[in-house]
Amino acid sequence: MEGLGIDLKLLIAQIINFGLFFYVFKRFLAKPFVSFIDEEKQKEAERETSLQKAKKLEDELLKKEQQAQEKARKEAQEIVKEAKQTAEKLKENILSQAQEEGQEIKKKAQKQIELEKETIYADAKEKVAKLSLFIVQNTLREVLSDDLRKKITERILKNSSKHIKLS
Repeated sequence: MEGLGIDLKLLIAQIINFGLFFYVFKRFLAKPFVSFIDEEKQKEAERETSLQKAKKLEDELLKKEQQAQEKARKEAQEIVKEAKQTAEKLKENILSQAQEEGQEIKKKAQKQIELEKETIYADAKEKVAKLSLFIVQNTLREVLSDDLRKKITERILKNSSKHIKLS
């Protein structure tokens, strides 16, 4: 092999050097480097799972927020509905009270009218009686004597109080 330019001792030394280099490389460089790469892959996988978990949590929070908004919207609508119902009931109560008060005012006015009517009727009755008495006295004064007039007037008054009832 020397003819080919290969030195056997040098070749064996290089094979031994290569073996030592391979052993040292594999033991001290390749294993830590591979373990470092594996650790980085694991960390990347953990980041991916953490990112997926974070996305899931974000989606869940978004859903919960939407549900909370929907619930708040429904509650607001319910509150508005209840307020409208309360306002309607209050309106009905106020209207019924106003109608009752109107009826009471109407009844009072009717009673007042009846009282005034009775008062006017009593006044008219008294004035008619006075006028009748005045007419009778003036008419009888000219035709009859004083004694006869007194007797007739007394008799008319007695009979008129018994027979005349204007109420």
